[in-house]
Amino acid sequence: MFVPRALKLKNAKAARKSATTRAGPLTTPDLVHTGNVQQQASAVPEGSGQSNKPRGPRFATVPITDAYLSQLACGVELFFTDYAHQDNAGSKWLAQRYRTQDGEEDFIHLSAFLDHPNTSTLKPAATIIALQAALSDHCPPTLELSTNRYYVRRKPSTYPLPFVPMNSFQISNDEGLSFWDQRAIYVEPHTRDLCKTPAKVAHWLKEHGQMRDKWLPIQAIHTIRNQCAFVVLSGVTHEDMLKKWRELKKPEDWIVMTKVEHTKRTEEYIALVEGEKAAYKKRKAEEQNRRRNRDSNAKGASHDSTANASPRARQPGLDLNFDAGAAPNTTETQNKKRKRKQNTKQDELGAGNAKCTNPDDQPAASTDCINAPNRAFEDLRLNKKIRFDD
Repeated sequence: MFVPRALKLKNAKAARKSATTRAGPLTTPDLVHTGNVQQQASAVPEGSGQSNKPRGPRFATVPITDAYLSQLACGVELFFTDYAHQDNAGSKWLAQRYRTQDGEEDFIHLSAFLDHPNTSTLKPAATIIALQAALSDHCPPTLELSTNRYYVRRKPSTYPLPFVPMNSFQISNDEGLSFWDQRAIYVEPHTRDLCKTPAKVAHWLKEHGQMRDKWLPIQAIHTIRNQCAFVVLSGVTHEDMLKKWRELKKPEDWIVMTKVEHTKRTEEYIALVEGEKAAYKKRKAEEQNRRRNRDSNAKGASHDSTANASPRARQPGLDLNFDAGAAPNTTETQNKKRKRKQNTKQDELGAGNAKCTNPDDQPAASTDCINAPNRAFEDLRLNKKIRFDD
């Protein structure tokens, strides 16, 4: 799934460049060393252990190449597009710097471009001399230099372009798209830091993009991150046209889509992320509820077991692990047996007394009947004595 770079981790570090792509010692002839302190390598005899490398300044500047001048000219062109003239911020910037030169109006001094991000991010840093060379060798057809070559302006005859209305920022189509959103595309270049320099993006699309003529000139470049940007073209970019352009694979290794498609995918990605967050919060809440219920059930079971325990088990200082349902101890069993025997003897004593008082069953002079009460009393006394002794 395509994930817009603007929504990726903001602090994600770029992959380290391989050792083969890192710049080596600045000893190539393509580099122009500054100053007059460069020293030539002195002859060192073999076996001396000293290096034979040439010595020179530690810093070097990138040469002013034709590609660099072309990039600089593309950056200056972005200041004078129809989009810049009708945009509030762009028109205000231009109005504050307009000057009159040779009786002509709306000129801007070249020094005004040195601090603007469109050109100030180029390496090497732009200078007035470099700007003069760029506008002399690669001047866009809509711009012109002053006679002293220190001022530049948009040719009055080229503004506005015939297909750009004067109130373009107030126009929208039936679908609600503004005039310039219909002409905007989203790009992710082949290098991760190209979009921080709008002049390079405009130059790369113009020179290597094989773009249609109606899409030129490039009207504006809005940097989102160093890795991606919105590019406003002069012509409408339908999805079918853009598909045919992408099939050319120009520029190479670029991700290109319309702003409408980018907005749609961004909303889908945000909805997906929000759904995953909501599902995660729901799962976490359910897990917390299950844990809370499990803990409450465990506390309830512990309380019930304590309430059902014998009073002896609930007394402080006694064994709380006493099982109330266990079998009675031996002392309690012996007391029950002793009480049962006592009741049996009392029943026998009562039966003997009844037998002796019956004149029909026993003669009156029987010694057993006379001594029976004494024996019963003696047995009862002995029984009590035994129990008390225990």
